[in-house]
Amino acid sequence: MNRVVLSAILIAGFLFAGCSKRNSTDSDQASQDPTAQLPAKFKTQETVPKPDFSGTAASPAFQQAIKDAAALLGARPQQLQSEGEGEKVTGGVSFDVPQKKLEPILLQAHTNFLARGFYLFRYDQAFGLQDQPDKVGLLPTADKYEVMAAMDTNGDNYSIGTAGVIAWMKELEQEQPYVLTGIGFDYMEGFFTAPVKDPKALAQRMYHFCPDIVDQGVETVSKLARELRNGKLYFWWD
Repeated sequence: MNRVVLSAILIAGFLFAGCSKRNSTDSDQASQDPTAQLPAKFKTQETVPKPDFSGTAASPAFQQAIKDAAALLGARPQQLQSEGEGEKVTGGVSFDVPQKKLEPILLQAHTNFLARGFYLFRYDQAFGLQDQPDKVGLLPTADKYEVMAAMDTNGDNYSIGTAGVIAWMKELEQEQPYVLTGIGFDYMEGFFTAPVKDPKALAQRMYHFCPDIVDQGVETVSKLARELRNGKLYFWWD
């Protein structure tokens, strides 16, 4: 999707609405590159092995899950591929679903398929522009980190590769558990499963990990902290 258009939508009010100009009054936004403060284990381009889903994808249970997802979403199953790398995700299935149809059912559908051992997730958002559908993936795994590896989730424009994303998100989960209903090439979305313990501190950490959710979103870390109190989790690297 055109990132200029996507940025405009975010600015207009999708989730982290605001302007793209950095607010110099927040001292924690003073650095030209906020991710420079990240430990080296997160600022890494280490290669992450791609999961092999070929065996589990052939199971009768997953084949039935594909049929069930197609019926639920009203969409034909297609080959899943990483949006950024353009590589086929062996064993993965994709569905094109209108945003208006998907949004009300995504969390419940994700929860239901996860209980069966499968990961149903949005991996590309069209926001209904020009009647373009969102893209939904289905993989024969219950491990969100395998999904990140399969989809090449990264913040490469800040030298944060997939390995760094996975490492950071695992640390987050240890202290603030969450579910992810969206995992794409350059974005993730979901919900915290309990109230955020320290929204201000977490907002600062999230800004250093993913500056674009502030600089092209809510404008300040303080506003991001207020958003976290609602339990929503969102990352987007432009």
